[in-house]
Amino acid sequence: MRQSAFNDIFSDKFAGFVSRMWLDHCDENSSFYSVADDYPTYLIKNFKYLVRKFNTQNGNEHLNIK
Repeated sequence: MRQSAFNDIFSDKFAGFVSRMWLDHCDENSSFYSVADDYPTYLIKNFKYLVRKFNTQNGNEHLNIK
């Protein structure tokens, strides 16, 4: 990924996006014996995916080129 793909990661918009994605992850893994990652672990494990998804949803898909 290009350096410019990470320009908006400190914005409130990105923080809200990651929170929604994490809550969706928790909902999907809410069965009796499943264990969902806590927020920091989810963010670290899925950081590049979250940046790519965020850029795609905000019309900056061209930044996701390797």
